[in-house]
Amino acid sequence: MSGRRMISRVRSFGFFVALCAGLVLVCAPFAQEDSGSDAVIKDLRVGHDTSKKTRVVLEFHRSATPEQQAYRWFTLPKPARVVIDFADVTFARSPNVLTLPDGSLIKAMRAGRFRPHTVRMVLDLEKPARVNVFTIPANPDRGMRLVLDVVPTKPGQKPTDIPPPEDVVDAGKAPAVAPTAIEDEPAPVVPRRVDTSLRNRVVVVLDPGHGGVDPGGCGRVLRLCEKGLTLQVGKLVANELRSDKIDVILTREDDRFIPLPDRPKTAQRAQADLFVSLHADIHPSNPKVIGATTYVVSDRASDREAARLADSENDGDVLAGVALDKESREVQNILISLVQRETRNNSSYLADAILDEIGTVTEVRKRDPLFAGFRVLKAPDVPSVLVEMGYLSNPREERQLADPAFRKRLAKAIARGIRKYVAAHVHY
Repeated sequence: MSGRRMISRVRSFGFFVALCAGLVLVCAPFAQEDSGSDAVIKDLRVGHDTSKKTRVVLEFHRSATPEQQAYRWFTLPKPARVVIDFADVTFARSPNVLTLPDGSLIKAMRAGRFRPHTVRMVLDLEKPARVNVFTIPANPDRGMRLVLDVVPTKPGQKPTDIPPPEDVVDAGKAPAVAPTAIEDEPAPVVPRRVDTSLRNRVVVVLDPGHGGVDPGGCGRVLRLCEKGLTLQVGKLVANELRSDKIDVILTREDDRFIPLPDRPKTAQRAQADLFVSLHADIHPSNPKVIGATTYVVSDRASDREAARLADSENDGDVLAGVALDKESREVQNILISLVQRETRNNSSYLADAILDEIGTVTEVRKRDPLFAGFRVLKAPDVPSVLVEMGYLSNPREERQLADPAFRKRLAKAIARGIRKYVAAHVHY
């Protein structure tokens, strides 16, 4: 808080001068919070009691407006989730890194911007359960509290079933407006149109993985989460690439959720020359696994780890309550079969070039690109690569990825790989 702002507050509350004079370090944060803190939800608590009930309490700041306190909630069955949508709120304590108590009926929590003016909080349940949501009104000392109780079902009892609102797309539910349904279809195979204004420029689309309600993987040592890391590196790569010969488009430039099918469609709409999706991995059982890798789309994974990773990345939409099964297996297989041989070959060349350069600044897990069925890479007419920058589950690699100086070196290496591919394979 600036000195001028503090003086103004002291003058406004003359009787408070003596108290604050001796307690500036204590009073200042509360004064700042009262004057418009971003932390609308000032506290988040999770408890589990002997009755096997898990309780989540979200305490709003006492200055939160009715609009900020507005919410709606619903449940999703497969997998069992509770979803709460807020307006524009921020959390003082992020649900994404909250440690849950032993025995909790909630196995994971996350929150983030789902779309403009909507912040979504998702609670993954251990199994279907009874859910009760209520509020405790504000009083002079505390803001409103939103309470969510999760209780095991009794024999013969059905779990709580609160259907999503009409504007939420989920399994078995079509969106309310027809154009939205079209937007949610798999990326079509479209003829490549040449924009004469871009004829002498290369268009690169960078895709920072995850975002908003989907944090991706998070390390256990520094709690570094994938969505923030990929956005930071993506912006660094973009700065390295932008020139009079290369245009760069980011699929997201802030912390927002973008459904997987929409990411490659960004490249198609931009008539991009290549698409690079940035990620960081988490190994579920072995924290010793380390190293960066590049991947190219294929209907078959080239190793067991590639298959596991493709499954975990493709589940991203489940975190936000967006259905994965709205694309039939038949449609997915058709898309795969329509990927042109030239596009696959060019994707492999791009993956090789990036991996060679990454190997100059960090350890790589495999010296050759791997193949896996990533939905995010299925733009059939745009060479596409997924870059796993390392394993956040490895403590040493998490610390390395958290280092700003290392991220700059890594971004420069990725940019060099892209430039190498452009020089050899893109004619403009």
